[in-house]
Amino acid sequence: MFFASLAQLVELRFCKPSVGGSSPLAGSVIINKKKNMSQDNLIALACSECKTVNYHSHKNKKTLKNRLEMNKFCKKCKKHIGHKETK
Repeated sequence: MFFASLAQLVELRFCKPSVGGSSPLAGSVIINKKKNMSQDNLIALACSECKTVNYHSHKNKKTLKNRLEMNKFCKKCKKHIGHKETK
């Protein structure tokens, strides 16, 4: 059920036919495996307290040399806390 609603959001946001089966009954199937961003730009954000990786994002490594740090909500700690970029 969660994946079907996610597919609908992707279709509404990007208006691309790359996501098929938006019906909640049919489930979602990715038809076109098009690579949108390289693996070099992907980063993981981990909680500063419990060290749980909660978020994945991307950054331009040419302009941002230092590690990224953002305040995000940690599901395990149940509060907003600093998340740092991990390797």
